[in-house]
This record gives sequence, structure tokens and C-alpha cells, in this order.
Amino acid sequence: MRKTRAYSTFAALALLLGACGDDPEPAAPPAPQVDVAKLDSGNYPTAPLDVESTRTAMSGALRESIRIAAASPTPYDYDNRFVFAARPGHAVTAEAPPWYPGTDFENGKDTSAAIPGVVAGWETAGQRREEFNAGREIDTMVVRYETADQARFAADEIGKRTKGVPGPAIPDHPEVQTRVDINKGSYTTQYLRAWLLRGDLLIHASLSDPISIPFDAAADADIVKRFFDKQLELLASYKPTPVADFGKLPLDVDGLLAHTLPAKTKESEGAAYPVQAVLHLAGSRRDKLIAAITDAGIDYASFAGGSVFRARDADAAIRYMVAEATDSTTEDHMKVDGPADMPGAECYNAKPEVKYASDAPPMCITTIGRYVIKSQSMNLQDAQQQLAAQYKLLHGFS
Repeated sequence: MRKTRAYSTFAALALLLGACGDDPEPAAPPAPQVDVAKLDSGNYPTAPLDVESTRTAMSGALRESIRIAAASPTPYDYDNRFVFAARPGHAVTAEAPPWYPGTDFENGKDTSAAIPGVVAGWETAGQRREEFNAGREIDTMVVRYETADQARFAADEIGKRTKGVPGPAIPDHPEVQTRVDINKGSYTTQYLRAWLLRGDLLIHASLSDPISIPFDAAADADIVKRFFDKQLELLASYKPTPVADFGKLPLDVDGLLAHTLPAKTKESEGAAYPVQAVLHLAGSRRDKLIAAITDAGIDYASFAGGSVFRARDADAAIRYMVAEATDSTTEDHMKVDGPADMPGAECYNAKPEVKYASDAPPMCITTIGRYVIKSQSMNLQDAQQQLAAQYKLLHGFS
């Protein structure tokens, strides 16, 4: 869906003045003063959380997966034509095992039963067009196995169970295995699947091409090559945590997660993400969000019951709020009143003609100092109370 344009008055003014010559952009207006005592936070907690009390058996695997995400490119990083996030990136763990595209496994659980040993990993995807089947789409994974032997077994099994015939060689990567499969269903789509090993890591790419008839093997192989090049470059910064030490990985960064509204259930575990991992979570236009994140100097974000983004300073937070609101809303949203006693906050709700509220769930967003905070719920009042609770959690926190 196309995103709504949630421009603030300041952003519009900056654009207008920017068109009038070389005058410098105006400084962002200061955030309005909020009387914290008047905020309605309902029954939500407003005291910092003891993050260690939330640790589960899979918390360490999630942290290691985020570390892999921080050493993995988004599709836009190696091909700036992949401007759309096909779907948000996500962690790969033993509880959320991978399904390798093109294989005859039914799902991740079926894959895990045949190929055991997954301990951590990350999957991300991008596409060139907003519409389905209107351009190339790529899905990539880095999956860490407990041992190099298990990773090698996984690569061999994928080779046996991936549809298609041997595909083109990937330039500069003679060790890569490839398969090409042409699906002549409602849309004729050609798939290039490729994978390689690096110790206990299996690196996998699946490129779908619904537009090149006949199949442009060289062009698709070049895209996959660029992925492998960038992925291997970034992995040089990844220092694997021994599996036995997963339980020792810190769950928080600078107290950010402790000051984030907790997840309602342990199944929805919260986490702190460094900026490269945050880029994988874009909801729509990854190109625009990357530019906004760079401009605002976002270095970390935390996601649990709410979302918190840490910007360079308060002015940068105000600018980033506009971009995040745009990325988090669709053409099915309309702007509505923000929470009472929270000037500067913005809320969005489904338009009256939207049949299902889940198509445009209520969302509220504001800033507090250098932080951008966001809440989302199936009920507008609940989203407003969550935002108020998140504001209280960060009040006085630097």
C-alpha cells in the first residue's frame, strides 16, 4: 500500500523555505512542554523494568540473531533498486527455524526436523516494486548452526531438496551452489536460489524474477553476487558468541530496553537493536527510512510493548518522528487527536470506510528529548495510554 504523507507543520515549512533560495533551514521548534502528572497511562507500568527478570531460554539466541542482523545487509545496501521492504526482517532461532525457499519442506518446523542444529540467524527481504509480481524480489538468510558439520549437512540437504536445475555460476564465488526453477502458474516467475558456507554459517539467497522473459541468468547472478559480496564484507565484523555463552549475552543497551514499555507476554519478548538491525525492520520504503535514520543519527532502538528510537539530539528526534509516522501508516489511516495533555503527539486511526481495523491499527507517536516513542494497539484509547506510559518511563532518562 502507498504510505500516507504525515508531514508536520515544521517539515512543510522547511520544504517551502528550501525552495526560496539559499536561506538556511529553520531550526526545529522545541518540543511542547508536557505535564507528566496529568498523563493518562491507564494500568500500564511506568517504572523501569528489571530486564534480567524477563530472560527466557531463547533470549540469548534472539540477542545473537540481532548481532547477525547487525552484520547483514538490507537488499537496498547492495542494490538501491530494492527500495521496498517486502516484509520486515526477523530472527531465526530453534523456535523460529528457517524455511528455505524452493525446497520441498512444508514449513520451518518440517525443515528443522530434517536439518537440526539451528541456533541463531536472520532473514530479510526486499523488492523493487510496491505491487506484487511487478519486479524482482530477493529473500536472504544467514543461518548459524551449532557446528560446521551441521551447516554442511544443511547445505547438502538443500541441494537435494531445492526445485529446479543447476543454475548459473556466481562470479567470484565458485563455491556457491545454485538452482533455477521456472514456475509457469498465474505469473511466469523464474527463481534463482543460491547458497554457500562459511564455517557454521549457511548463507542463502532466493531471487524471484517475474519480468525477464526469457530468463536473464547473468543479470540475476550479478544481483546474487552483490549480496554475497556485501554479506561477507559485513560478516567480518561479526564475532560469534559460543553457544554455551548465549545465556550470558546482555539483554539491554544503556538501559534502553529497561525504559521501554514491556511486552504484554513473554512470547513477545522485547529487545534492543543496533542501527543496522533496525534498518531490516522497515515497514515500507526502506530507502526513505535509511535516509531519515542517517539524518537523525539513530544508533539504537528498542521494541517491546512500545517502540523507542534514540536519535542524535532532540532536534533530530523531531525530524525522525515525521519519517517514522510515514513508515508506520498507510492510505487506510487518517490523523486523529493525540492523547490529552500531550501536546505535539500525533495519532492515526483507520478511516471510516476501512472494513477491518486490523488493516489500519491505531498508532500514536511523539518525542521526549532525543527519543522518538511510538505505540500501536487495536484500540485508539489503549494506544494513547501506552504512549503516555512510555513517556513516563523515559521522563528524566538521558
